[in-house]
Amino acid sequence: MKTLYVAAVAALFSGSVAHAEWTPAGPIKVLIAFKAGGGSDTMARMIIEDVQAERGWNLIPENVPGAGGGVMARELKNAPADGLTIGFGITDTFAYGILAARNPGYTPDDFDFLATLAGTQMAVVAKAERGWTTFSDVIEAARAGEEISFGTMTPRLADGAYYLGKVNDVDFNIVTNYNGGQDVLNAINAEDVDIGWVAGPQKSGVLSGDLIDLVNGEDVPLIASPNAQELSDIGVDFHFGATFLAVAPAGLDEEIATALTDAITTAVQKEGSKANTFINKLFVEKIKAGADARAYVEREAADAEALLSATAD
Repeated sequence: MKTLYVAAVAALFSGSVAHAEWTPAGPIKVLIAFKAGGGSDTMARMIIEDVQAERGWNLIPENVPGAGGGVMARELKNAPADGLTIGFGITDTFAYGILAARNPGYTPDDFDFLATLAGTQMAVVAKAERGWTTFSDVIEAARAGEEISFGTMTPRLADGAYYLGKVNDVDFNIVTNYNGGQDVLNAINAEDVDIGWVAGPQKSGVLSGDLIDLVNGEDVPLIASPNAQELSDIGVDFHFGATFLAVAPAGLDEEIATALTDAITTAVQKEGSKANTFINKLFVEKIKAGADARAYVEREAADAEALLSATAD
């Protein structure tokens, strides 16, 4: 089964795609692990629209946010493995989320990972008017006695904020009640927090000069801030970007898995599609399918375990 997933994606890159024969026997329910209206939800819905336009399938989106994607995962786990229920979420849910929750009610073996789709543009962001140009400036301000609040939107990013302070001998007031990067960005603009993790919606503000990426949270340069300070410059060996993925209940028939993977990854990669245009505006394409997608999640789980160990007191 996993070999067929990889072969399907290889065909996509070859330029000669032969769609799998399977077609759904009814509507496909798509569980979206994000609240309605945010960038992640918008991306998922654009993929859905593109698949419907390309294949003629009926896909019905349903937002099931909560517990860092855990609510979606638990519901998806119990769905029939018939191709009529799939999910869009992030790899965190199946890596850090499982380790941090200890018993979240699901394991990676409960799912078939169809494909990773896109990566974020994660950075610690501040308003430019604060005068900080790098995270080192924030550290200096904190050491001088300034109280600095740090907005986060997932437990992993909260641990990341704590670790940034820990390795630099400063304490941040970490605020964890935000639901998505746009919420954090809104809080920064409203001056409810001083700095925060944001995963892409900051791009226009950075390009206009109103916002600044203080430090790059990804393992590759940021599109809007290619010269942003790197985490390694402040003693941090981890990266904190999120990766979006499509997932299904474990045990899909090979033909179903191949057809779903083909349809979704084609939507993401097709130049001019709604999903492709949106992803390349805020995020970056990150296509890995089948065995490669599972291996990606497993590597992220290993990194999460190391982060949890590093943040343990």
